[in-house]
Amino acid sequence: MTTEELYRQFETLTVDMVVKEKHDILECAAMMMAQAMRIYKTALTPEDYEVMIKTILESRIDITEMEPPTLQ
Repeated sequence: MTTEELYRQFETLTVDMVVKEKHDILECAAMMMAQAMRIYKTALTPEDYEVMIKTILESRIDITEMEPPTLQ
């Protein structure tokens, strides 16, 4: 599976949770972010973790909004 395919799979999961299962989009985002932070903390050295956090913070202006999902 390519990175693009994996990204699309997570995007589909997010849309399904919000549109089909009616979960709050901000709650979903918070849980995904918390899981990502746990993975980084587990997999990276303390130094690399700090670099990752700094990189995330500095890239915040480059983040694009999601396309609103179509109601099915």
